Amino acid sequence: MPVYIRKGPLEIPPGSEKDWANEEEEDEYFLRDPDQSRDCLPQPYRMIAKVVENLIDQAIQMMTERQQKREEEKLKAKTAILQPSAEIHVSKRVNCVAVGGSYIFFGLSGGLEVYALTDHDWICGWEASTVDVCTLTVCQVQNQVYFLSTVDDMGIARLFYFSDENLSFLKTFNEPDDVSKRSNCTMFQLSQGGDYAGILTEGVGDCCLEVYKLPKEIWMKELETSPFSLPTPVVSDIQSASMPVTDPRITQPALLMKIRPPKPLAGSIFRSVQEAVQKNEDCNVFGTGQNHLISSQQLDQQNSVFMGMYEKYMTLDLPKTQNGRMSRNTMFHFLQRNKMMHSSSEQINLAAPNAIIVHWDACQNHLLYLLGKQTKDKADTDIRPDVVWPCAAPIKVSAISSCSSYLAFGLEDETLTVWDMKPSGFPLGVVALPEGKSIGSLHFLGHLPSYGSPPGVPRARVMVCCTDKSLYLVTAAGGKASSLVLLHDSAGSSDELISAAVPVSSLPNGVLLFFRSGVVKLLDAAERQPVCQIVLPSPYKVAFPWQPVHALDAMNHCLFLKANQDVASGENMTSDNSTCSLFVFSLEGFGSMVKSDPSAALHSQSLSWEERCTSLFQMRSQTFSERRKQISDSWSLLRTQASDFTRSNTLGR
Repeated sequence: MPVYIRKGPLEIPPGSEKDWANEEEEDEYFLRDPDQSRDCLPQPYRMIAKVVENLIDQAIQMMTERQQKREEEKLKAKTAILQPSAEIHVSKRVNCVAVGGSYIFFGLSGGLEVYALTDHDWICGWEASTVDVCTLTVCQVQNQVYFLSTVDDMGIARLFYFSDENLSFLKTFNEPDDVSKRSNCTMFQLSQGGDYAGILTEGVGDCCLEVYKLPKEIWMKELETSPFSLPTPVVSDIQSASMPVTDPRITQPALLMKIRPPKPLAGSIFRSVQEAVQKNEDCNVFGTGQNHLISSQQLDQQNSVFMGMYEKYMTLDLPKTQNGRMSRNTMFHFLQRNKMMHSSSEQINLAAPNAIIVHWDACQNHLLYLLGKQTKDKADTDIRPDVVWPCAAPIKVSAISSCSSYLAFGLEDETLTVWDMKPSGFPLGVVALPEGKSIGSLHFLGHLPSYGSPPGVPRARVMVCCTDKSLYLVTAAGGKASSLVLLHDSAGSSDELISAAVPVSSLPNGVLLFFRSGVVKLLDAAERQPVCQIVLPSPYKVAFPWQPVHALDAMNHCLFLKANQDVASGENMTSDNSTCSLFVFSLEGFGSMVKSDPSAALHSQSLSWEERCTSLFQMRSQTFSERRKQISDSWSLLRTQASDFTRSNTLGR
């Protein structure tokens, strides 16, 4: 151990200031290690430093007290209780619910039923004893005219027509002659307005996306002339697998295209560059990499070299698609006109979608197909996309906003990308999730005013549901304005974990949280606090909290929630389960969560094309000065970087 000996005689240093010898630093002056000693500031800087340190200590203490007070207030505050306003009794078991206009539609174990939204009276129905409708979506075609798309427990997709309080069966899409070759429908979606229908099917070693053009004007005329002449097919136990595909007196929908997943990259079959280029009819599209001149031997050699060098750094236990089967990662969306695609001038209806975008499982590309033309060969398995949209990693999940203006991609590297489709065609933001989080699903929230940013700047909010049942809110506003906020943590007991999260379209900040314990809460995403708890009357509880049956009425601000009677331990439920109860909750009392957005008029579907152009022009005019300043700053930065680069090259020589 080193020993430090002071050189020279020991002398008491004279005090330079009054009361300096009484300070703690002076008392320990001779006991300090010389290597750890610090020079004391002279006066008056030493006094200023102490004053600043005292102010900092007081500020930290005040912040701590305020934070503790807020936590205590949160614990003392009681969440408001929302009681149901009405109850609907249904004679059969309800599997799914949808609201459209002035009607509420029920998918039952045995068909469909329609009730009035005001007095909850039964209107009409479609009976099929062996059909369990699992999913139901409603598309409003015109005033009091609706299309209903259903998928049953056997994966059969059906289309219905509802008008003048009459429900008519239109078509069964994926019903084959041979039951053993049946393909199951995994996703059935109608475009806004009911112009197109997309059906994603999965069979034995085969999967495809079928896109149909629905003749809605012709159907309206055919059904208006004789609405009661069309027979309603009754499905028996024997005929359930051979149900009539459609009524012969109804015009058949046109099959536009059959889209199949891209084939895996293999060795080239072309002998020259000209032959590979000629394979593409249109050479102005970024391709998927199928038309190349690399032989299979070169690919195998490259793979063996790569695996030999990096095999020890790779994990080979990743899930793979086998036998051509799809996974839930395959999704598609209908798109309207935007900056990302071009369409022919033959399409006159500007409000109708003119493209469909799809991403397949374990694929890094979004493939976009225009809907303006019909393929010559409907059985063609090699339909080329009109636009190929590559991503940095395989796409896990995607979502599109209700106004079709924003598109969000969730990638397998747990990165979220939000794109502005209509006004600019540029990405709004790229946000990476915290380490250990995995994206499960994406949901767009309503538009809100962009406070603190220039008017007219696009701003999108996406709710990210992770696989560990945690919730995040991503706000994409371009560049550094993007943010990631935690809404609900996955820590806690199993009863505190959420099983489902549903945004409320009528409340831009509203999110319904369904917990595993059966508790339902309405969350304010802006304040990150629960607004109320939705409580069912005794002895009812939420039916299937892990997959709740519910529907939201955006026009009347209502929530429809299915409930079952709570069965005590030792008792058994009735085997037939013939009746079902749905409770109605009014959300009109939460108007404080609704905020108007001046820029939301641009995204309204009720505006005409001229009104949207006028609104867009006004927004661009308001942001002209800001955009001009940004361009000037960018050019100044480029000039500075160019001069620095030139100077460095000159000095290097």
